[in-house]
Amino acid sequence: MKIYLNLNSFSAILYCSTLIPTSIPPLTYDEWYEVEKKIEEHNLNDVSRLMGMNEMTLTNVVGLDAYLSLKIIARATLMAEMFYALYRLEQEGIQVTTKYEDNYPKSLLKLKKRMPPVLFYAGDLSLIKEDNVSIVGPQTSSKKLKRMVKMAVSKLARERRTLISGDIKGVDQYALKQMLSSGGNVVGVLSDHLIDKIKEYKRYISKGKLCLISAIDPYAFFDVTNALDRNIYVCGLSSCQIIAAVLINSGAVWFTAIQNLHYNWTRQLVMEVPEYNGNLRLEEMGAIPISRDDLQSPLSIDEIIEKNNVYGEDEQPQIDQMSIFEFIGEKNG
Repeated sequence: MKIYLNLNSFSAILYCSTLIPTSIPPLTYDEWYEVEKKIEEHNLNDVSRLMGMNEMTLTNVVGLDAYLSLKIIARATLMAEMFYALYRLEQEGIQVTTKYEDNYPKSLLKLKKRMPPVLFYAGDLSLIKEDNVSIVGPQTSSKKLKRMVKMAVSKLARERRTLISGDIKGVDQYALKQMLSSGGNVVGVLSDHLIDKIKEYKRYISKGKLCLISAIDPYAFFDVTNALDRNIYVCGLSSCQIIAAVLINSGAVWFTAIQNLHYNWTRQLVMEVPEYNGNLRLEEMGAIPISRDDLQSPLSIDEIIEKNNVYGEDEQPQIDQMSIFEFIGEKNG
């Protein structure tokens, strides 16, 4: 399958993607969006104009500082390596899209500066709908919790919603496999080893039931920062997210939930599982409770949200009431 991209996309891959094996670092997302801002301010139309610019043009015409200009010049020397890397992806059946392509998931736009400029994927991107739902939780779970997750998955399958999953060991992976076994659609958002996961789930990808996407080089190994970013992308792709269970200050699920309540990337639902203190705390901070009876009822996910939501859409949790361990504040870009 051939990779077809416009010039802006090639620029994004060249300058800020981790695809190219090199010691020359890519631009960070913040640096890339600063470049976009300067391009727009100087009416240069699009980022593909960067290709071929020298240091003087980048500093005097585009208005970039010397450090960023030199970084762009250094990455420009990797064009041949970029095309070879894309050729290798073609051979593996991996496609690429960027924020400059029509098929880029529009739901990620709400992440603003956290939105990944480049996505690698295998499968049908059109599985990403407007009413996707994600289910997240701990890496270990009880039989009771698994039963509730299975009920939630069954409800999503009946409503023909796509499940968004990080394919993380535990609840996330359990929900993914339950959805696939029931014939439902899944979009897996990965932070490492995309190439290996494609082989593992090849049958479901070829059937059009699963699409795997990653903002990271498909050959990349695990990295904590990439994993945390992946959790944000899962929120961005979801119209709502169901947290099966979480303990306060317990790790990535908790941290992402607190961020989500602050930035409102997606509606936050939390299962009523009283033995998990994080569930109770998130409900206090504005997450919408969802009970076992709700999951067994004929109500749709949207109807459950409407029934149980006691906060207005514009109401925010009081950040100053959270402990410093519950939230690390940062300005929203």
